[in-house]
Amino acid sequence: MKKPFLFLILSCFSLSVSNAQITEKDTLLTISGAPIYASEFVRVYNKNLNLVQDDSQKEVDSYLKLFVNYKLKLTEAKALRYHKDPTYLKEFKSYKDQLTQSYMTDKNITEDLIREAYDRTENEVKAQHILVLIDEEETDTLQAYSKIQTYRERFLNEDFESLKKELHNGKSIFVEDLGYFSAFKMVYNFETAAYSTEVGQISEPFRTRFGFHVVKVLDKRKSRGQVSVAHIMIATTQNDTTLVAKDRIQELYRLLQQGDDFGALAKEFSDDKSSAIRGGELKPFKSGQINSEIFESTAFSLSPSNPISEPIQTQFGWHILKFIAKTPVKSFEELQQNLENQVGKDSRSKIVKAKMLTQLIEEYKLSSQISNVAVFESNVSLNSKNDDWELAKKFDVNTPFLIIGSKTYTHQDFLNHLNKNKKSINKKWSTTVVVKKQYASFLEQSVIQYKKENLESENQEFAHILNEYREGLLLFELMQDKIWEGAKKDSLGLQKYYNENKDNYTWPDRIEGSVARSSNSKTIKKVRKLWGKNTSNADIKTALNKIEQKVMFSNGEFELGHPALPQDIELQTGISKIIEENSNYYIINVTAVNPAAHKTFEEAKGQLIADYQTVLESDWIKELRDKYEVNINSSVLQKVNTLISN
Repeated sequence: MKKPFLFLILSCFSLSVSNAQITEKDTLLTISGAPIYASEFVRVYNKNLNLVQDDSQKEVDSYLKLFVNYKLKLTEAKALRYHKDPTYLKEFKSYKDQLTQSYMTDKNITEDLIREAYDRTENEVKAQHILVLIDEEETDTLQAYSKIQTYRERFLNEDFESLKKELHNGKSIFVEDLGYFSAFKMVYNFETAAYSTEVGQISEPFRTRFGFHVVKVLDKRKSRGQVSVAHIMIATTQNDTTLVAKDRIQELYRLLQQGDDFGALAKEFSDDKSSAIRGGELKPFKSGQINSEIFESTAFSLSPSNPISEPIQTQFGWHILKFIAKTPVKSFEELQQNLENQVGKDSRSKIVKAKMLTQLIEEYKLSSQISNVAVFESNVSLNSKNDDWELAKKFDVNTPFLIIGSKTYTHQDFLNHLNKNKKSINKKWSTTVVVKKQYASFLEQSVIQYKKENLESENQEFAHILNEYREGLLLFELMQDKIWEGAKKDSLGLQKYYNENKDNYTWPDRIEGSVARSSNSKTIKKVRKLWGKNTSNADIKTALNKIEQKVMFSNGEFELGHPALPQDIELQTGISKIIEENSNYYIINVTAVNPAAHKTFEEAKGQLIADYQTVLESDWIKELRDKYEVNINSSVLQKVNTLISN
């Protein structure tokens, strides 16, 4: 079970209650005396309403039972001190850090960057570049810059492939053809340089965290948007040793040319079972999302006038593609949330962070404290013997240096920061420069950290979502131990449950043999006659499929209802009668009949564990309701009912 799924189900804390009928302190229920407020329940109910598929559970009383069960589990988790477990605390901190980061942004700057990213999403750039690699912290850049200037001159006048052959070493110098790309495919300043350079031109040298670049823009075009296709895939590796993937895909291609239905063939023959049930249809995709260049280019080359591709081979097997639709880039409104998430993870975030810092300095009124920096500078010096910065002996190091809200940093705190980061200090810098640079770093770290530490008390929305993570993760750990893993480890209980419920775990009727399919009744009669003479499927295909695809075979074990089987089939060995179904003709050469039977313990184990988990959880809830006293405030519940029904 994946934790993100759990959090989806439990995501219930981002809505606030504005109706005056219910206050934030109205207690809906208590569990062993601990209050749980109506405002929380209403947030839970409103947010999860669309996730509840059982309409009966949308009734307040029914949903309240689920809510109480949820709170009982959390109460038990805390009683067992899961919230003190180091692994839990570490993972919760990781989630909190991720969530906090999304709130450390300036909305106006972010909006501008989102708009710019959308413009670039609508367009693709094709480019080549030369990179002279240097360390991100390197300050002596003259030699590297001189190199990139020289390479730019050569780039202007020489063939790219010749330059690549001579200069590219994959270590310090890179000469690369980047193909087409759009927003977020490159670091932000590289992306900006590429979009700002005219087609056919080479940019001036610029620096990224990798080093110095020049980029040549070969082409700019509108994004191809998304394409929807269906496919039939025949995997290269087959259980049926008589089946050759390339031959089978050619058979299917001939059937399509003869007018057979693509979706029906996909359901019957495609080895991509996840799409076969939908007639081979895949989710829409855009450039760069499919891990196969030939698959992607083939898909985008299709159109209503050219709907079916010839067979192509990828690393997964052989495919035939069918065009469904092409859609342009989605509107800004549709992509806005996704773009905002990407901006927060991209190098663009540094721009947002700088603006955020300026705002926080104003919010916490820190500009007036700059005088303390001058005091510090006049009392600090570098001890050349141990290479440490020291404050004058008579200076009181515990006096306030920087005050942010309720947090006070002393001169000693800043001195510690100075010495902690002394490796980044150039010894040629004056004391004034050192203090100035390090104060900027100290101020940024301290202000941002203070904001992060106080977000939960300053921002109600953040507090609700953080609590969702806190409780969701806690519940996941308890369920993992108590139910999910508990069911797997309880071998005696599983065996007992299996023995008592064997009739729930059965194999349906199955046959073993070969299925022949043709759209021509004469062909299928020939197959029946040849089977009667013990002619092999391979020889029959050779004889009948010389000019056109007349017959196809499927071999193996088939459950009744399998897409390769016709509906009207008799469970007996031998060659069946000819069956006509959906304008096709079938015969089955049945070598064995495997009637319905109980699955063995091992065969049923997957479904068995899932069912046993449900039983364990139901019994556990009963135990928790006996263990903890639950009292519901009927008058507050009535107010909740009135509020929700309105």
